[in-house]
Amino acid sequence: MSNAQLSLPPLASLRAFEAVARSGSVKLASESLNLTPSAISHQIRTLEAHFGVQLVQRSGRGIALTESGAIYAAAVLNAFSELFRAGDLLDDRKRGRIVRVSVTPTFAMLAALPQLEKFRVDNPGLDLRLEANNSPVDFERDNVNAAVQLGEPPFNGLAFHRLFKSRVAPCAEQKLLERFEPIQRSHDLAKMPLIKFNTAPDSWQSWFSEMEPELAAREPDLISDSLLTGIQMARSGMGVILAPFPLASPMVTSGALSVVKLWGSLQTGLRDFYFTYRKVDASSDKTKAVHKWLKAIAKDLEAEAATLGI
Repeated sequence: MSNAQLSLPPLASLRAFEAVARSGSVKLASESLNLTPSAISHQIRTLEAHFGVQLVQRSGRGIALTESGAIYAAAVLNAFSELFRAGDLLDDRKRGRIVRVSVTPTFAMLAALPQLEKFRVDNPGLDLRLEANNSPVDFERDNVNAAVQLGEPPFNGLAFHRLFKSRVAPCAEQKLLERFEPIQRSHDLAKMPLIKFNTAPDSWQSWFSEMEPELAAREPDLISDSLLTGIQMARSGMGVILAPFPLASPMVTSGALSVVKLWGSLQTGLRDFYFTYRKVDASSDKTKAVHKWLKAIAKDLEAEAATLGI
């Protein structure tokens, strides 16, 4: 038997250590593996005894990895991630080819979901599953093949392609606009209830700085926790939102929102949308199919925005 084989600890101990390192908690690890916390602790002690090195130490009410534990955890987490991905490949062969894509809730509602059936028609061999998530995607932690993310490159070593460059225009529900007519200047807009969202808290300040600097100190009246919530608030007539285009184009075309006035902005913009994936997956037919689908969506949104003059 080789030294490499002798150095491998029991798989049960590795599973327990991986779960603790991933979750940072014995309790959460026990729940994910359907074991008792004492069983998890026993497996960790078995692993430490195998190597003769302390890997985990108590830290207040929780636990923390030692320096040796952190080094070993990085390798173990990476190994288990590869095992999980290999398992997905086997599932693909057994149940049909699954492709998981993380998208923001707003992108899902306005862009992806309306075009989901087209992807299925064009790619009958692929099972596309969208996962709406506002948090940054961690490809080592999250079981996804690709993601549509807001931000600016680089994306932690990922391959990326910009889908479209965002720009903004003030939008509101039509009846609200009628209440405040005429709206001809930035000063008229400043008298209306303004909605900001936490993911872009300074957007109104930037917009007024560009359009009417003396109004830059105008504080929004309403705050939403996300862009999607802000859009829903605007649709219900609560206030004006700086809507992102071309993403918001379908909302205007359908009449759910109206552009307050064709005040676009060359400088003020939200973060752009990017298609991201692991570089090793660049040649994957799954990746290529999703990217082709997303490029077509972006092209249609841009064309729709052009008809609106935005």
